[in-house]
Amino acid sequence: MKQDLIYTHTYKQTLHMTTGLKSHLEILSKDRQSLSDLLYNVSQNNPFLEYTPSQDIQQYLEAGISNKPSLKDELYLQLHTSTKKYNETIANYIIESLDSHGFFDQDIQTVLSDLKCTKTQFEETLSFIQTFEPIGVAAKNSIDSLMIQLKEKGYTIAYTILKDHSKELEEKDFYTISESLDIPYESVFDELAHMQECNPFPCSEYDTESTTNLALPEFTIEIVEDQLKIIPKEMGNLSLHCEEVKLSKEAKKYLNEAKFYIDSINRRNKTILLLANILITHQKNYFLFQDDLKECTLKEIAQESGYSISTVSRTLSDKYYEFNDHMYPVKDLFISKTHKGSSKDSIQNAIQLLIEVEDKENPLQDEEIVEELENMELYASRRTISKYRKELNIPNSKQRKKQAIHMG
Repeated sequence: MKQDLIYTHTYKQTLHMTTGLKSHLEILSKDRQSLSDLLYNVSQNNPFLEYTPSQDIQQYLEAGISNKPSLKDELYLQLHTSTKKYNETIANYIIESLDSHGFFDQDIQTVLSDLKCTKTQFEETLSFIQTFEPIGVAAKNSIDSLMIQLKEKGYTIAYTILKDHSKELEEKDFYTISESLDIPYESVFDELAHMQECNPFPCSEYDTESTTNLALPEFTIEIVEDQLKIIPKEMGNLSLHCEEVKLSKEAKKYLNEAKFYIDSINRRNKTILLLANILITHQKNYFLFQDDLKECTLKEIAQESGYSISTVSRTLSDKYYEFNDHMYPVKDLFISKTHKGSSKDSIQNAIQLLIEVEDKENPLQDEEIVEELENMELYASRRTISKYRKELNIPNSKQRKKQAIHMG
């Protein structure tokens, strides 16, 4: 059901982190386009889940922008619906560290240092991820991937050949292989055929990263009778279809997966709406009266909402809103503070104004801009002024003087 949120005083909600909640954070961080891709792919394989995208997302899907599933999405799906206990921090680290072939080729000591875990804990989790489809994912390389697949298929002799006789394979010394393993010479070729059944690059059918680049807004901001109105954008129709019958173990797995996504989408939408309301509250004069944006940080929004800073960042990162028929990044509504509390936006506007009216033959140096800003009750260091000036593509005083002389 579509919800309209009239801009009102916000309320505080305390959120306690649990093991179950952590998996929902992956859904929380996704933008509408990548989330729709995921739901579409899941619904194609889950008999209990039906997904019909909203009109704007449907247009995006019909454009064919995303036509291959994301490897990470597929792996997270299997991770979050697994009934086996696992270390989520290590599992997430492995999935996020896969290269373009879906391999995990990281220095083990660096990994253990990053994760602050034991080698046993890491290897147990890695072995767990390597049981996911496509079999062979998270291997060290193509040879390791083949070995994982051979072991999974039960081809133990072929596995041993690849593991212990790589040199003989390279030299096509099949007699030595047959003698070492005490198998008929002809049987070596049967084992080679088993190897050919496997794919050295099993993740090639997947996109290792989401390839979409079309941004879709999460909500629209409208002004109605001098009030701000936040109108959420719909994901579409996501529904559960399940009859009251006895289900097999495999069917229950799909059912739990369907319930997970429906619950996660509802949590995601409520969280975005709550945080958007707080953020728009801070910047109401910007929308209503075209005032400058006020200083507003992730920490302030976190304190008001009761969420952690990381959750606020994860929720609003890479999200967009629509206002006056234009789309903008939500992150642009956050304005950092300088050391003494003046907003970056205000200081940059003041710098531009000071330089516009300065004596072109004797332009202001950064130290002088600091003093001028203090007269305006704005405070920033010389280093900050230099940084902001560069961000505004404003040359230093010497360069501005040369430009003035040249123009003169």
